[in-house]
Amino acid sequence: MRELPHLVYLQAFEAAARHLSFTRAADELNCTQAAISQRVRALEQYFGRPLFRRQPSGLELSSAGKAYLPGITQALDMAEAATRGLTGRRERQGITISAPISFLNLWLAPRLRGFMADHPEVSVQLNSSIWTDPNSDLADIGFAFEKADLAAPEAAVLSHERLVPAGPPHLATLAALPEMPRIEVQGKYSLWDMWAEAMKLRPSSGQPVLRVDTAISALELAAAGAGLTVVYSTYAAGFSATGRIALPFGQGVAVPHVLTMTRNAKRKETAAVRSFMAWAAGQFPAAG
Repeated sequence: MRELPHLVYLQAFEAAARHLSFTRAADELNCTQAAISQRVRALEQYFGRPLFRRQPSGLELSSAGKAYLPGITQALDMAEAATRGLTGRRERQGITISAPISFLNLWLAPRLRGFMADHPEVSVQLNSSIWTDPNSDLADIGFAFEKADLAAPEAAVLSHERLVPAGPPHLATLAALPEMPRIEVQGKYSLWDMWAEAMKLRPSSGQPVLRVDTAISALELAAAGAGLTVVYSTYAAGFSATGRIALPFGQGVAVPHVLTMTRNAKRKETAAVRSFMAWAAGQFPAAG
């Protein structure tokens, strides 16, 4: 006879450890927060030691909890897989992705069909943001553009960015640049100023300025002839490839900014999450 705690205790512990929240664990397991707390305490009494440290700011795993979690997670995953195999039901997994709205529209949207065709068992939810995503904690995977030295150690660097000036497709020469409106993408960094500094250029003081809050708006305006903008090379690639914009300064200038992909460690690392991250990294041959 196996000497094991009740399965519901193990499920409560694993869910609470993954979310570091009794409330979220209760939502997942369709029970009350009090029930999760009681089951975890019963498990702690079984071992005679705490599995969590209950701090004012939230839950933290104790050393015993950290040691116990990997084995329990693996055991529950194996039990779930064996159950699906016997019932003949195919696993349906979902992933939630948080990313800047321009990245979702300009880079991910044209490629996502390929991932979903190869992984029909995975449902995808996209959470877009302009500057910050208030629901990023609910996402499994997050994408961001940031300075390389500010990237989290666990983040995967997908690309090292360049700043690319982009204008209407009829812009064959640089002669018209001083008179063209300057389209600026507002955000954490002034990309136009960074590019001008790297090129040792100063925009004309009389040059009209048009400000927008997303790169996709800036590129649409540039393609329509409204002015010249500066965006990350990853954003400009699709518009340039289809001839919708001209790149009067070629491939632009390198900057210490990177595109990163990060898995949310507070959420369960599923096969769907691993598959998507491997697929996304594969779209950037120079990643890493």
